[in-house]
Amino acid sequence: MENWFAMRVTYRREMKVKAEMDALGVPAFVPMRRIMQRGIRLKNTLEPAIHNLIFIHATEEKMQALKKSRPELQYMMRQMNGKMEKIIVPQRQMDDFMKVCTTSLDFVEIVSAEQVRFKPGQEVMVISGPLQGIRGYFQRVEGHRAKRLIVTIPGACYATAEVGAEDVTPV
Repeated sequence: MENWFAMRVTYRREMKVKAEMDALGVPAFVPMRRIMQRGIRLKNTLEPAIHNLIFIHATEEKMQALKKSRPELQYMMRQMNGKMEKIIVPQRQMDDFMKVCTTSLDFVEIVSAEQVRFKPGQEVMVISGPLQGIRGYFQRVEGHRAKRLIVTIPGACYATAEVGAEDVTPV
């Protein structure tokens, strides 16, 4: 059975690894953010939102083979029930996370797990707008005036997006 594995990539090689996965036909996802790059002219460019993070969709056996052939890939781990376990993301949760990350990069913020002290708020489902159907938590986030939708990948990262209170309903 294929799963989404949260993986660390050494030395900011996430885009190189993503290109390799694409060439092999292995689905991979790197959360991106839009930045203004200064030079002779200002230009909008995309860069990984969290360096050294990539999600790879594969079977356990395929992931082991990929890991052996690419020493820069390492499993992301989190402590569960007193022992360290790989971070495996359920398909539904990964679909929601990818939809939030790719809908509109102008109002989405992606942060690492270390940057957020997450206190679960009201669990909601978005009922209208571009994020319709996504489940997450609706709460105030430090540095923002309005409440935001938070989609979590426990132990790895969070995506937050602006949504109106009228666009969500409690689950």
